[in-house]
Amino acid sequence: MGKFKRASLEGSEELFRPTRPPQERRDWRQPDEPIDEIVEPRPAVEQRLKLVRLTADEIELLIQAVQVAKYPERVKAQKLPLYEHERYDAVRAKLQNAR
Repeated sequence: MGKFKRASLEGSEELFRPTRPPQERRDWRQPDEPIDEIVEPRPAVEQRLKLVRLTADEIELLIQAVQVAKYPERVKAQKLPLYEHERYDAVRAKLQNAR
């Protein structure tokens, strides 16, 4: 193994020089001018909440649908029977009517 030759670090002070002269630096927490205007708070957004009554079976169906949408790779590659599609359509119609 030969002698280790250290690389020259000339010019590295450029990496650490300040980007602004010291007189231009200021505390960002202090505003330039006082704020004279009154700032009104934003009005609260009215939330429209709806009550939808679901049966335990409908809730279970929605949970299954969310699981399938969230983890599609875990679902077996089989088609749903027609009655399952009808159950999904019934819940969808119930939720859309509650809008």
